[in-house]
Amino acid sequence: MPPDYHAATMEAHSQGPLQTFMRALAQAFPQRPDVQGARFDGTVEQAWEAWTQRLGLSDDQLAQALAPHYGVPAAGPLNAKIDPTVLNLLPLNFCQQHKVVPLALNEGVVTIASATPDNAEVAERTRFLISRKVRWVLAPPQAIDDAVVLSFNAEAQRAAEEDLKGKLDGVEDNTFVRLTRSLMSAAVNQRASDLHIQPFVGAYAVRIRVDGRLKRLTMLREAVATTLIRHVKTRSGTDPTNQLIPQDGRMSLVIEGREFDLRVSTLPAGRGDRLVIRFLDQGRVHRLNGAGFSLAALQALRRSLARPSGMVIMTGPTGCGKTSTLYGMLAEINRSTVNIITVENPVEYRLAGISQVEVNDKAGLSFNSALRSILRQDPDVVLIGEIRDSETAQIATQAALTGHLVLSTLHTNDAVTAIPRLLNLGVDPSVLADSLVAIAAQRLCRKLCAQCKTPASAPLQPAETQFMAVTRNAPAYRPVGCKACDFTGFMGRLPIVDILEMNKGLREAVASGESRLDVLTQLRVGGLQSLAVSGSHRIIAGETTVQEVMETVGPSFWPELAAHHGAELQQQALDLQVQEIAAGQAVLLASRGGTLQPALEQAVQELGLHLLVCNSAQAADEMLRKNEDIAFIVGEVPDGIAPEQLKAELQAFRTLIAWARLPTLVVLPAALAHQEEALRLSGSMADFVSRPVDTRQLVEHIRRSHAR
Repeated sequence: MPPDYHAATMEAHSQGPLQTFMRALAQAFPQRPDVQGARFDGTVEQAWEAWTQRLGLSDDQLAQALAPHYGVPAAGPLNAKIDPTVLNLLPLNFCQQHKVVPLALNEGVVTIASATPDNAEVAERTRFLISRKVRWVLAPPQAIDDAVVLSFNAEAQRAAEEDLKGKLDGVEDNTFVRLTRSLMSAAVNQRASDLHIQPFVGAYAVRIRVDGRLKRLTMLREAVATTLIRHVKTRSGTDPTNQLIPQDGRMSLVIEGREFDLRVSTLPAGRGDRLVIRFLDQGRVHRLNGAGFSLAALQALRRSLARPSGMVIMTGPTGCGKTSTLYGMLAEINRSTVNIITVENPVEYRLAGISQVEVNDKAGLSFNSALRSILRQDPDVVLIGEIRDSETAQIATQAALTGHLVLSTLHTNDAVTAIPRLLNLGVDPSVLADSLVAIAAQRLCRKLCAQCKTPASAPLQPAETQFMAVTRNAPAYRPVGCKACDFTGFMGRLPIVDILEMNKGLREAVASGESRLDVLTQLRVGGLQSLAVSGSHRIIAGETTVQEVMETVGPSFWPELAAHHGAELQQQALDLQVQEIAAGQAVLLASRGGTLQPALEQAVQELGLHLLVCNSAQAADEMLRKNEDIAFIVGEVPDGIAPEQLKAELQAFRTLIAWARLPTLVVLPAALAHQEEALRLSGSMADFVSRPVDTRQLVEHIRRSHAR
């Protein structure tokens, strides 16, 4: 422990946990002007979330940087280090309240992970409860929260079972009415689209989805949650006594003066029902203008609506805003001279002046029968909730061909893929060519909070640097986090779109039955030609970040962006797409007195991994059989070994560990660099690199090899 630890701790006690965090942050990143002198008015938990995002680090990486300035070691990944025998030293509720978790007991000293190891009051109470010496280590609050819930599984289940033995006897029904309304009000106030209540290791987790991301709202005891779920099932018209089948229901509620339709879904899970409630704000005004579309996207969508007939398709995954965009399109053309009818399953929002038909299979009103009947109602515009089968696709295209404007949705990844999808559903190529007007693929990405976003200044993060290299434009802003955005740095979402408008070349190709994506893509003229490019404009405009668009668009982001700008895709961009090795996994170094261990250990810790070391093939085999977290093997060959001896040792090593089938890298002495090809030909199942070794490049090799 550093000699000045106690002095630093006393200073921390006088400052408080948040002030200590900000002081440690400033000391850990002296080169960052945005960190020096920065102020934060949230909690320590919110500060961790905000600054990991702003600095472009993982929770574990930030813990590694801050730990020396707290005067304690970093804990590293928690779940792999927790000894179940020490959990009874501290009660569950104490750990949850104070964000601590016991890890191990060695020679009378208990190692405890804490998000605020500077908190004197918590330290004193902890020592009193366990009556032993304590060694503190630093861990992120969210990691501790998850580790506590998972590690105390058995205790949580026992507590829940006690609750079920009549602990709620005599509790009035209106208690659960108030609890239900309280949870829903909290969700609405935080702009949630969904409320989830699900069994979670002996208790129930209550989570909300805000701007597409789930976050925990609270935890409920099992007895409380099961009674609450029965109350909601009763209110929504489903059977509260049946926990054997999935059920869907609806209910209405006025929250904070706003009228909501609540779509309720229950699903039997291991220890009870899982409940999801979708909030549908009936006072919401649907329109294209103001929905966040770029001017070019607005013009393209309005051009498609100006046609008296034809088919306009919205594509994208569930939750990407397709239905909201279609409702906005209907609002553009909804007037007394236009007859608009929709067929939906279910009807989500009630639209004034529009006839909306809800599918009811139990009553005999199927999707296709409703659609055929609608066409006999003399409509000008028909909205079909989703084209899901061959019959619906053919009815829709025939309706578009015979004088109706048809709007619908389809599940494809991008706009051009909708064409072969419709052809596969059996639509006649000539009919599709004549009826199709436009296809728009849509995604939603989080929008930077206008109140706290900050200009993106040097040093740039890796993704920002790569974006600038490809587009020759720097990202404008970064997230920070404030009370208005609940310290996430984002407020609301905005659409990014890929719009394909049919032209003469495309019509001729489709009429001939052409379905090859590369051919169809080459025939596109103008317009918004990829989700990546559409998203890049939002980044340059300062509305969102590179990381957000990368996550929203997926692996195609960098290749599409490079192709659009005529840039060569560098290895750094490919690395940004590589799947990270899961935190908590390990790298095994097999070395006989080599020099690689110190630098490699530090490098892998920065990735949230830990390094295991052995000195023989037999020891490596034993460690692999005992430790299932090992994800990669590095073998370090000592200097002075003869080529033939090396071949024999590598063959023995291969024989012992071949069953594990893990990627392996062998580090050779510089004198044997010329032997790489001969070693490969001898059957060694490994990659090779020669000393001197750049550990950063070695770690990048580990990441890429693991992803393969």
